[in-house]
Amino acid sequence: MLPLLALVGTLAAHADTDLVAAAAASSRPPECMPMKAGKSGGRYARAASVWTLARHPKLQRYCNLLSRAHARLDRAPDEARQGAVAADKLLPGRAAPQVVIARCALRDGDIKTALAAFELALKRDPRAVEQPLAMHDLAMTRWRSGQLAEALATYRILVPRASLLPSRTTRARVLLEAAHVAIATAARKPDLTTRHLTEALAYLREAAHDPHQAHRLDIALSLVLALDRAGRRVQANAVLAEQRGAEAWAGRQPADYLAAPEDLDALRALALERTRPARAAQHWKRYLDEVGPNHPFRQAAKTRLAGLAKPQPRRRRPR
Repeated sequence: MLPLLALVGTLAAHADTDLVAAAAASSRPPECMPMKAGKSGGRYARAASVWTLARHPKLQRYCNLLSRAHARLDRAPDEARQGAVAADKLLPGRAAPQVVIARCALRDGDIKTALAAFELALKRDPRAVEQPLAMHDLAMTRWRSGQLAEALATYRILVPRASLLPSRTTRARVLLEAAHVAIATAARKPDLTTRHLTEALAYLREAAHDPHQAHRLDIALSLVLALDRAGRRVQANAVLAEQRGAEAWAGRQPADYLAAPEDLDALRALALERTRPARAAQHWKRYLDEVGPNHPFRQAAKTRLAGLAKPQPRRRRPR
């Protein structure tokens, strides 16, 4: 069996033309994208040419509104939303304006509106959220709505396109989120725990290949957590022993990439185990209080808590 990421990448590789790759990376909807010269047929064969735009002022105005909306999405989401609403009124029934409205709502923390707009866009066009940043917003909206299975399915499509994301930090963030959605899904579906933990490990190991980004410690501690829950405690402890600055990480604000909020105490406990075992024990106890008696990861937490009661090896001071 191919490794998970290789398998996902292989399935995605069947879209082999540079036209499809460019379209996936572009924020322009297909109806506003000129057709490449010399190509016939294909997924974007009905895209508007420059001449079509010139002959249809409404389409041209629609495309201009959406272009400006995408440009303002992060720095002025209210203006972006207004542009998308205007585009939707100009040419009703299109999917692209709803995608912008959904992404603006997500930035405002209005998850309910974001989910409804994304669902409407996908109903109008199942390929409406192919641009990687938009797909990332869809994945986040789904997991923040509690739709973990749907979110995980979205991340599985997004991960092979991670190279199209704008920065190494964004790529690492996507892998980190995907891993925690898989871990949270494993807790909800005990019969598939091993499968989902294996998937989470694949995402985290892929993210760990690039140590020079802002989420390095988040990824490393998450890898320790996933290894420990998968029963690979020796490997987990080996990875944990290599981390520097973990104690300082434990004092940071809550990690907003967690699909299971109670895992913050588990990560903080891991970060403190080697230097502040008493504080680590407090976090493990708090974690155990937060999860139910039948939680599939409860025993792993109890084992680590019990291990803290044993004498800890003295750390050598650096010369």
